[in-house]
Amino acid sequence: MLQTFSVKGFFEAMAPLLHPPLTLAHRFVESEAGLAYYARRPDGLLWRSKELFDTPVYYLAFHGRPGAVRSLHDRIEADKLCAAFDGYGEGGYKNLVYFACCNVLRGKKGRAFARAFLKASGVRAVIGYTTTVDWMASLVCDMLFLHRFYSDPSPWKNLRKIFNSVSRDYPRARRLGHTLIT
Repeated sequence: MLQTFSVKGFFEAMAPLLHPPLTLAHRFVESEAGLAYYARRPDGLLWRSKELFDTPVYYLAFHGRPGAVRSLHDRIEADKLCAAFDGYGEGGYKNLVYFACCNVLRGKKGRAFARAFLKASGVRAVIGYTTTVDWMASLVCDMLFLHRFYSDPSPWKNLRKIFNSVSRDYPRARRLGHTLIT
């Protein structure tokens, strides 16, 4: 029996609590090719759907390692992640990519990946983890951040403040290595 865990139900439950309601586009990405098909500009599905192309937060939930993620079928290395999101933040779009993945921002390799990703993608920020995280504990961080981000009248102006409030109110976030890079 294949057992899967998904954040989808949690986000769907949170959606009506926000005003305007959180719009959720959930996509299972099984491979590097699948991520490129969905995210690569200008022909990726993300760019062809008016409901998706200007979303402020692109949330990626994978298994991770420093500078890479693991899909069902393969490892997606830093260069492929950068290529899939190349130009994502261009054209005046205000957005960030949230790597809900263990270790993706860990150490020199993780920090180098974050800098390269910011440069290639043009997004305003990258959020992720520097440790191996407990799924539920990290989900608490994610939900707190997303609720506060979407509830704030000026989330881009207050991004660092919103992020820091998660660590202040949920101290485990620091132990998980919950990290914001701008």
